Amino acid sequence: MRKIYTLTVVAILGTTTMFAQGLSASLDYAMWNGAMIENSEATGSTILAVNYTHNLNEKMDLVGSVGYGMGFEVIPMKAVLNYGISSKLSANLGMGLYMISDSTYTANAVGVVDVDAPNAAVEASTNEFGINLGLSYQLTSALSLGFNYNMIKSGDFDFNGMQFGLAYSFGGKSSDKEPKTEENNK
Repeated sequence: MRKIYTLTVVAILGTTTMFAQGLSASLDYAMWNGAMIENSEATGSTILAVNYTHNLNEKMDLVGSVGYGMGFEVIPMKAVLNYGISSKLSANLGMGLYMISDSTYTANAVGVVDVDAPNAAVEASTNEFGINLGLSYQLTSALSLGFNYNMIKSGDFDFNGMQFGLAYSFGGKSSDKEPKTEENNK
């Protein structure tokens, strides 16, 4: 049910604002590792995401992203600050909520035991908080390549992933991250 709800929200947002200036779509491949998925059949996800970029100033953007991961099943929802190092290269730093529905992760998740009822079955959370950092390189005004490292904390266990991807911006680049000069202002 959660998957259907998330896909519906992504579809509605995608179709109603398809040609908005800051809207983009990305296709990423994430390689996950950690104690929570040691015996998993799939340790990689192909993630289809919808991103919205809001320009904060000449060199900084705020990017919101919602995705759906196939393979290792994960739904990442992120907020990222994107700082323009140059006109083509940007550094990314952000945080996110990762809704993990893969059966191996769910089976390895450890719930918190209630002191009053130690024998009661407690279901563990599969909604995990994490931070990410990375780089993106602008190939054209609409295409960019990206690399992110996701660090997710799950109780006493760490769960990490490297993510590579390609993004297409429907409205072109959200902002010109080149420093303003007298020639550019004319």
